[in-house]
Amino acid sequence: MRRTRVLRLIMLLFCAIAPIAGLLAVCLVSPAALSKPPKPPPFPLSLFAHTAEEDFLNERNCTACHRASVETFARSPHAAFMRDPHNPLDKQGCQACHGPGKRHIAHRKEEEGLYANVMSYTHAKPEEVAAACLRCHSDTMTAAHWSRTAHAHAGVSCTSCHQIHWLDRLEKDRSGTPAPPSEELQVRTDVNELPKSDVFPNAPEPKALLKTNEATLCGKCHRQQLAEFRHNFHHPVPEGRMVCSDCHSIHPNKDGRKQVRTNKQNCITCHADVAGPFVYEHDPVSDLTGDGCLECHRAHGSSNVAMLNSVSRGLCIRCHTDKSVNHHPGRTCWDSGCHSAVHGSNHDSLFLGR
Repeated sequence: MRRTRVLRLIMLLFCAIAPIAGLLAVCLVSPAALSKPPKPPPFPLSLFAHTAEEDFLNERNCTACHRASVETFARSPHAAFMRDPHNPLDKQGCQACHGPGKRHIAHRKEEEGLYANVMSYTHAKPEEVAAACLRCHSDTMTAAHWSRTAHAHAGVSCTSCHQIHWLDRLEKDRSGTPAPPSEELQVRTDVNELPKSDVFPNAPEPKALLKTNEATLCGKCHRQQLAEFRHNFHHPVPEGRMVCSDCHSIHPNKDGRKQVRTNKQNCITCHADVAGPFVYEHDPVSDLTGDGCLECHRAHGSSNVAMLNSVSRGLCIRCHTDKSVNHHPGRTCWDSGCHSAVHGSNHDSLFLGR
């Protein structure tokens, strides 16, 4: 009882002293610290911080120096949204992406620090490009999500794949009209040079705002995967019946955040005949361990039939090592007349055909 009373007394004293200690802490803080302005956001968000209405100029001021860019932007998908008069000033026209025009014009003749007063996507760092784009596309991807992606770690930015002014690297308008000659339209490469022609002639027309078709665009970095499509057995990307984004989610779409899918979930989108469920399921097909379908198959292409990782018994004994010495079917394990249900069976636990 005595110990309980002591504990209660200590608790009462703590409750009485805590507010006084907090008040003293506030009083001891210097006025200079309290009046210190908050840290400004990083570039390019700093261009839009603490702006006034007079900082945003009429778009005709941009046309005087950047006529070609203004004209091609008018035919881009972005134009319909950024010409909406109901949008706030920092989400309208050229200045929605490049920052307020007043600050840029005031410093346009300064050689040093020229690009500190305007957002230039050909001179900005990848993280700065992402920050600028995500001002409007936050429903597609958050800045924290982008920083964790493999593209961000490799220095690939939004403008590595996307074009805003509806021009490709050959300086042709998507409508077929040659772009007017202008030094500002020479798009600089930031990862690797794109080929002058499509890597696969039958590639479908690129989606809106992509610099070229997906196979050519992705293949500039993922060259090993591009080469695998040239094997005898491959997914029909060279034939134009598939594109990279059919299997790979580059970033979340506008309908929701990225949903992580397993390899099997990707594959059975087209290969529903092997999806199961089976009473007796082959372990790799169950997708509970390992790489799922990729335990046996190559994702992009292979010189082996059915895009297999290996041929004959060599594929099976990678897991079934106990059968490698004393089990000789003479042919492959799945066409020798024994194990015919490779993916799973509803009547035999050994996947026998009979």
